[in-house]
Amino acid sequence: MATALPVHTLTVQQVRLLRHIATESTIRTITADPELPWKHAEVDAAVKELLTVSGTRTASQLVAWGTAHRIITNTSQPCAALTTPVCLPPRLYQVLVGWVGGRTSAEITVDFDVTTATLRGYGRDLRARLGVQSQVQASIAAVLAGLVYLSDIDPSWPDEPLRRTMPRRQAA
Repeated sequence: MATALPVHTLTVQQVRLLRHIATESTIRTITADPELPWKHAEVDAAVKELLTVSGTRTASQLVAWGTAHRIITNTSQPCAALTTPVCLPPRLYQVLVGWVGGRTSAEITVDFDVTTATLRGYGRDLRARLGVQSQVQASIAAVLAGLVYLSDIDPSWPDEPLRRTMPRRQAA
């Protein structure tokens, strides 16, 4: 049985925008989507509204939220974390939890009392270990692979990983 989360209240257009964010579409791609009504200058406002409606703070937390709600069901490219068990050192795990929890880079550097350069190094190492190219994809992979708890995304959610209902993607 799947974990019960509060039902999302996104519109069809917001779900479509969320999927664009998960695939890291450009503003040009988003405005070219015939199903979306926004002009170039309106996309930022639509994203801010989506963050507000979902109760998230950053794109990484937003896609983790969307993945937990099964709106996003896979990373945009094959990812090692979905086919191979990943064991993260404690500091990299903390960075990952920060990302899915909506912490900004500035906040994480303060939390850990590290420099921006050190955090960039952690991010590179974390993305390499997960086999992804970006922080957004790392957040999606972390939820799908069960590396983070749902409560890391939203403290009111269960303190358990997302249960996979789909087979893992085959290695390319």
